[in-house]
Amino acid sequence: MSTLLAVERYLPPFRYDQEIVTGWVRRWIEEYGDPGSASRLLSVYAAAGVKTRASVVPIEEVFAPGDFETQNDRYRDIARSVAVDLARRALDKAGLAPGEVDLVVSVSCTGFMIPAIDAYVADALGMGPRLTRLPITESGCAGGVVGLARAHDYLRAHPDRAALVLAVEFSSLTFQRWDVSATNVVSTAIFGDGAAAVVMVGAGHPRATAPGGLARLTDADSTFFRGTTHLMGFHLRNQGLQIVLDRGLAPFVRREVVAAVQGFLEPRALARTDVAHWILHPGGRRIIEVMAEKLGLTDADLAPTEAVLSEHGNMSSVTVLFVLDEILRGGGVRSGERGVLGAFGPGFCAEFALLDFL
Repeated sequence: MSTLLAVERYLPPFRYDQEIVTGWVRRWIEEYGDPGSASRLLSVYAAAGVKTRASVVPIEEVFAPGDFETQNDRYRDIARSVAVDLARRALDKAGLAPGEVDLVVSVSCTGFMIPAIDAYVADALGMGPRLTRLPITESGCAGGVVGLARAHDYLRAHPDRAALVLAVEFSSLTFQRWDVSATNVVSTAIFGDGAAAVVMVGAGHPRATAPGGLARLTDADSTFFRGTTHLMGFHLRNQGLQIVLDRGLAPFVRREVVAAVQGFLEPRALARTDVAHWILHPGGRRIIEVMAEKLGLTDADLAPTEAVLSEHGNMSSVTVLFVLDEILRGGGVRSGERGVLGAFGPGFCAEFALLDFL
């Protein structure tokens, strides 16, 4: 098992109410699409479950993007600065020096850079020279759980070591002005920017049993669904990243979510009633409703997920880590309670991790 010592979040500087975003989207549709369709397409905004969202650039820049090179350069420069500061704050909270970190996992799908963010963080904070780095770039919304799971795998193999997981997503920099499809309108209604970091240590690390730990990650697993690569992702166009959200996504989750959750719990001799805290990625309002219906979850079960969606939108891989932080900040977690982190992502896949809160 591995112990979570700290969770830290980054909040971008530009925050907008959904009503403000809706106004900008209306003007965009009327200019680039069919003005008559604006009211019909914009109906999704009021029902999206999102009240406010943040971006790393002003909204004027979001709706007047540059070419792919310009947008990706913005991603690279902002991501490097954000990740270095976020990593420093997370390590300070965990009481670890940068030189004590043995693994850095960086997760992001909204921009590309080689070397990845982890190298710049390690360089800026003076990590190494013995340092393992693992960039994860194509896991989308599931990436937060994937990052924790891969860090957990490493710490099981090296129980005396420490790991830092970074998730950084700037969806605002992927907006495609030329794409006035319903899919792009929907994605613009729910996606936001953010970043999060988690510090973890293995079972043999001196900090594993010291006071101040948050939870122990005891197990993780993945489910891959064949024949579903069309459901979610990005098309790489000359202009940049074009969002893919198939209309069959919500019906698919409706059909598969119960079996996926049961497939994770039953081999571990657990039932849904054994789980006190559901740390679920809010893919969108419809996905939350599906999870509530099919898993028999209460409003209280989904309150942290709803709160993160409302205040921050869907931040792709970052979001589930915000939900975890929301639960921890709420102060309602008791020692010995179990939690399940869950997220769906492109592939199509389901990712789960099991926590025992300390």
